Amino acid sequence: MLPAGGRTQADSRPSNLDHFLLAALAIIVVLLTVVAILARAVVAKARPEDLQHVLPGLGQILAALALFLPWGRGTRGQAVAPPVPVRSGRRGGRRRG
Repeated sequence: MLPAGGRTQADSRPSNLDHFLLAALAIIVVLLTVVAILARAVVAKARPEDLQHVLPGLGQILAALALFLPWGRGTRGQAVAPPVPVRSGRRGGRRRG
């Protein structure tokens, strides 16, 4: 005979799957927090003229880390266009003199 709530004692205990899902969620939250802190530190330390090169690289790192998430599986293409090399305003090489 079932108790008044309609559940047995075994039904009210969390299963191993519940513990696994909770642990996986905790790990994902911790990793996302670490990634956010590191990304903020990288952007804060980069010089403003270097941001055009830093941000695409950071985006590729985040795209690679997203593959660890269960919904991150899929077709992989190039995340961003490769950076365009910046040339200095001078023409020619260094002068010897």
